Amino acid sequence: MSLSRPVKFPILKLPFLCIEAVVKNWNVFDMISFALFSKRTRQIVKHLKIPLNRIRIFLSTSKEIELANSFRKWYFRNESKPGFLSAGHQKSRKNPLVLRMNGVSLYTSKTFNSLVSYTDGNEMAAVKMVMEFLNEVFKCSVERVDIYNDNYPESGDIGVKSTVDLSIDRHFGYARSQKLSLLLANLEVTGTCEFRMNSTEKDFFVNPKLFKCKKLLFWMGSDAWVTREILLQFEVPRLKFRECPFSVEDIAAFIAQWFQFDNKKLEYLYIPFRCRKFSLETFRTAELNPVPFRERNRAPS
Repeated sequence: MSLSRPVKFPILKLPFLCIEAVVKNWNVFDMISFALFSKRTRQIVKHLKIPLNRIRIFLSTSKEIELANSFRKWYFRNESKPGFLSAGHQKSRKNPLVLRMNGVSLYTSKTFNSLVSYTDGNEMAAVKMVMEFLNEVFKCSVERVDIYNDNYPESGDIGVKSTVDLSIDRHFGYARSQKLSLLLANLEVTGTCEFRMNSTEKDFFVNPKLFKCKKLLFWMGSDAWVTREILLQFEVPRLKFRECPFSVEDIAAFIAQWFQFDNKKLEYLYIPFRCRKFSLETFRTAELNPVPFRERNRAPS
């Protein structure tokens, strides 16, 4: 037998336990390629219940999914736009992987450390399609979703049901509350929601009840729509503001209301008072009676 000619390995003729041992020793791209080969191979990978953890999704002018680590990425390219393709991608496009779902085909090329899917311009639909495929075949957990400007669909559905962390970053134009509301209605955030929005549209409002995360962080400019009444409606254990959007009277009134409010989920609230003049007298109201701090009055640890 000639050693110069590659020999095909009949993996599907092996006993299932042998197939399992082989597949579980592949890298994530080899597993994906195998799952895309046929309905039978997809069912094999699905049956193995292989975990695919620490997925990160980036939605900007370009779209990408980071798989397992920063060296394994799935990119999405608009074929209608001129762009540079590496020699590896040009070569791999001759025999593309094909993902078919709901009658739609997505052609994908593979190199050692990346996958590239080619779209007709709707890259967001391709991202959603890929995430639905990954959720079907693997035991996926999304670590983080980063969205820049308005780069997510009008429906708010990005093909992911939950993520640990969510970051909304908008440096230009006005953030739109309707799109953000639909996103939060479709996406459960179990860790931190982080907002970096330089400005928001007029009458911007998001229902505070949509925030189900453990920590909510507002960067400068992102909190202009948060009033004292809205602050009381957040059911988030940890709230942090990078600047103070409230008046001295609002802060005092909020604390007084919080003591009498039924919502006891709030455990930690951070608001910097760099430009506000506070004193103990500010909080001397009928509802509050604060006393100066004394070390000996502290409860024993």
